[in-house]
Amino acid sequence: MRSYPLTVLKFGSSVLRSEADLPAAVHEIYRWVRNGHRVIAVVSAIGNSTEELLARAHAFGQGVSEHAVATLLATGESTSAALLSLALDRAGIPGVILDEVRLGLRTRGPVLNSEPCGIDVSAVERALETLSVVVVPGFVGRQDDGTVSLLGRGGTDLTAVFVAHQLGADCCRLIKDVDGIFEYDPASSERQPRRYRILTWADADRLSGGIVQSKAIHLAERNNFAFEVAALNSDQPSLICGQPAEFYEQQPDSKPLRVGLLGAGTVGLGVYRYLAAHPERFHITGIGVRHRERADGTPRELLTLNPWEVVDSDCELVVEVIGGLWPAKELIEAALKAGKHVITANKLVISHWGHELRALAARNGVQLLYSGAVGGAAPMLEQVRRIAETRGIRALSGVVNGTTNFILDRLADGMPRDEALREAQRLGFAELDPTTDLDGSDAAHKLALLAHVACGGGLHPNQIERTGIEHFDAEAVHEAARAGLSVRLLATLANGSDGVRACVGPQFVDRDHVFAQTRNEENCLEIHTQTGEVVYVRGKGAGRWPTAEAVMADVFDVCRSARTEVAEDYLTAGRVL
Repeated sequence: MRSYPLTVLKFGSSVLRSEADLPAAVHEIYRWVRNGHRVIAVVSAIGNSTEELLARAHAFGQGVSEHAVATLLATGESTSAALLSLALDRAGIPGVILDEVRLGLRTRGPVLNSEPCGIDVSAVERALETLSVVVVPGFVGRQDDGTVSLLGRGGTDLTAVFVAHQLGADCCRLIKDVDGIFEYDPASSERQPRRYRILTWADADRLSGGIVQSKAIHLAERNNFAFEVAALNSDQPSLICGQPAEFYEQQPDSKPLRVGLLGAGTVGLGVYRYLAAHPERFHITGIGVRHRERADGTPRELLTLNPWEVVDSDCELVVEVIGGLWPAKELIEAALKAGKHVITANKLVISHWGHELRALAARNGVQLLYSGAVGGAAPMLEQVRRIAETRGIRALSGVVNGTTNFILDRLADGMPRDEALREAQRLGFAELDPTTDLDGSDAAHKLALLAHVACGGGLHPNQIERTGIEHFDAEAVHEAARAGLSVRLLATLANGSDGVRACVGPQFVDRDHVFAQTRNEENCLEIHTQTGEVVYVRGKGAGRWPTAEAVMADVFDVCRSARTEVAEDYLTAGRVL
């Protein structure tokens, strides 16, 4: 029995129109990962790739080999899978590609319109034991003789539904460029059609108008398997199953969420680019910066040297990524008092004044979110909170600072300490002033936040016993490596009958241990539950894109909750048609 929920997400060419849409798919995948799911992402070829490849095949005339055509068209899906995997890696989300061979997706029937008949379930389960995401090229399988085969037009839907059914997935969602299934084509009438909450397989086949492949619907019906159709970032899918039809209440069109951004440095610039890529969802009211003369694409008219102008703007949400204690704390406090949601990646502020700021947010009916403060794209806070609420936490330990990883590995290779530090700074793994990394302060602040969600109550960073690596013997690290050991700066928490004990310090671990395999900016947390299970959370913990991904996950949470509030106000006012 799996220890995690499994979700299959399908991304078609209507969603992946170009490579510029890959980050949106990553956002959707990460949304499920940070909610504790393992994800299988089934992808179509990007944009018009399949049509372009088919045209190239037809250029050779009529009667060409179907096997050659299938092999050519399959390259569109394999390219899409590789690009999505690269985008996930950049965002710091660990995953692997299982093509049709490694997946063991077997087919039968015509080469260009096959039916799936089996997969290697154990191969998927092995991959998901240590990784959050498996990327699968849709539409493609292999017949018994190894011949490449295709699952027909729209066959990625079929791949997703078949794989989800074979694996007993908890959720199978086909991500489309429409927000579910409607009672008729919205473009065919001035009257707004109702959108299905639930509909039968037969109704879906009749109404979807090719949005969902008929073969996928028929497969689901034969196996009494329910699946969903929804747009990106949706909380209201159309569930296709055997139950009678239900409709969503009609809702007003939602307006873009107004966002003020404090900081446009390493992380802030990544957040800006993600926000700017979705003008239909987000309107940026201003960006607080230190220098207005920039060549990074940020519009000059949005820039201000006065961060208070951003907080005082008509924004609904303030994103703080300037770092440091001051003036970040005052800016966050002012925004919350003004009734604005706040998202921050500032571990210093939250570890020192989190209790006070959370109470302030609650009094003003707004959200204070800070997923990016610990672990970057490794969703440590979310996983610890979920386990604490469901199974309880006995202990946790982990690598939560990538700078020390990098330096310790270079010392293990025999590199002098100063040279290892300069290399870390050159590659962006260490700040110009690396003091808080090397003395363990950074890890202690993160551990204080983890302790809050794991055990409740407050634990100030100054209460955590701390030993850094700033004076650690480089030769000892090198000798340990020769003996098959790695040195890691570990943050450790024990929650026992005698209370909570927390410390940060270097420890020796076997080179085969998951902590030893955590390299560079990667982070890894080992969680021991009160029920005896061990859960690992892994991902890149620093850098522009991993931290921006965590920040954006919080942004999308606020965006969805804001839409829900608008809908509830609309219904309460009695304006439902």
